Amino acid sequence: MFNGSNKGKYWTTGLLIGSLLLSSGCGSGNGKNDANQSEKPVIKGEQAERFNIELMEVGWVNTPLDDNDPYKKWIDEKFNIDFKLTALPAADMEARILTRFASQEPPDFIFTYDKNQILKLQSQGVLMEDVRPLLEKLPSINNELSENAKTYAMQDGKMIGIPKPAEPGNWTVMIRKDWLDNLGLSIPTTEEELMDVIRKFTTDDPDQNGENDTWGISSAGGGSSLGEIANFQGMFGQFHGFHVKDNAAAHAVTTGVHKQFLDFVKTLVDEKTIDSDWYTQGWEQRKPKLFGNKIGIAWYPGSIVAEHESVNENKGEYVDVWEAIPMPKGSGNGGVRPPNNLANGMYAISANAAKNPAKLEKITELLEGVSYPNDGYWALRWGVGSDGQEVVDLDNGFKFYTEFNDKYRKEYPGAWDYGTWISTSRDKVLQSNSEEPNETGMKQLELDEMARSFADSPNFNDQLKLDPQLVSDVSKMTEEFQIKYILGEKTDYDQFIEDWLKAGGQKLLDEAESQFKSMNLIQ
Repeated sequence: MFNGSNKGKYWTTGLLIGSLLLSSGCGSGNGKNDANQSEKPVIKGEQAERFNIELMEVGWVNTPLDDNDPYKKWIDEKFNIDFKLTALPAADMEARILTRFASQEPPDFIFTYDKNQILKLQSQGVLMEDVRPLLEKLPSINNELSENAKTYAMQDGKMIGIPKPAEPGNWTVMIRKDWLDNLGLSIPTTEEELMDVIRKFTTDDPDQNGENDTWGISSAGGGSSLGEIANFQGMFGQFHGFHVKDNAAAHAVTTGVHKQFLDFVKTLVDEKTIDSDWYTQGWEQRKPKLFGNKIGIAWYPGSIVAEHESVNENKGEYVDVWEAIPMPKGSGNGGVRPPNNLANGMYAISANAAKNPAKLEKITELLEGVSYPNDGYWALRWGVGSDGQEVVDLDNGFKFYTEFNDKYRKEYPGAWDYGTWISTSRDKVLQSNSEEPNETGMKQLELDEMARSFADSPNFNDQLKLDPQLVSDVSKMTEEFQIKYILGEKTDYDQFIEDWLKAGGQKLLDEAESQFKSMNLIQ
């Protein structure tokens, strides 16, 4: 999200997507035109019909605007509509949309990150049944959707919502490049090379301070999980939930990926090359060591640079110490990051709006016009052409936007919610409240861009509808076993597999296989 109080900090759009919701409040817009009052066509030129169109969405800020809202004015003029944006906190969204649809006064379309909300509305018959005919009129969205994303939006053979294209992940393995240089080491590309680096980062004084005070790697399990080091399962292959392998349903427990990973972590613990607090400390608790130059490898996005600099008074001393690298390979199928989400939210259109072909056409025109990379995207996301804002071109396709001269959104921060439903890190915009970009922000963009280019695994699990109680049971069982295995309190992994299958793993595998077959992912 935006931040108008922390001078000199930088954010990429990819981080904005997952930012925490701020203060709750009523939706933006001036509230004078209800989308559900009787339509009164306004004749313009050759009898153009002017529709009231309301979008209800999960917003970032969710505070009201004034009557001079330049974003609404721009939309109204550009698309010849009377637009109303109702932005709500995530906690309020479901109750509000269910109430609005139940009262026969639905918004014309909605945007939500929660597919279950759309499923509930679809089961009540209040949404457009199948949006597939609209996709050919939405090339800016459709061309960015994977087939799995489209399958994700299907229910009973119909596409119940339009997926917002997924964001390419910007989390990866970050390594202290200065420590590698100090020890004459190369970037590790295999499990063996990674282990060698971790050992030497721990024992060979990589920071050259003459003290034995560093660890090769760490994690932040918070006393209940393995923390982010669990992503290093990707060294050995696919590990995200249930997936397809060799034309059958599979899971990391049954393919051997999980055991290989546990053996890797067990070695770290046995050799004391991992921070001794790795399992008990939380994410924030670990930061003093990470940014106090005691840890050489971390799982992080490009913001690691800005955080490191911030802790150290933004002197520029740590801009170039971190390097983003691909996941090292521990097997032939390994060397992958976790999968990205299949979609970054979904749009759904009300059945009432869909009954009017002209209004449906206008909604489609609006959605396409404001989707990246069209002009409407820049107008709503960054205020270019709508609020007098500017996005400056930088090197390597990056762009820069400063909040410094953004007077309207400083006074009415709810205007940022015009960008919530369309935002994407694909625009490569560096957002800042400083007047010019600096080295820290540029390095963050560079690292995030590198991370997005690294291999990740396909996302099968999020297409499944599995028994949540069974999923919870086997997940809890796995969490309890794996820390005991790592600490040497349990040693029989084969027995664990047998217990896992009996506890629900086999039922889940069977159900996953059945569903994958129905999706034609298993032949």
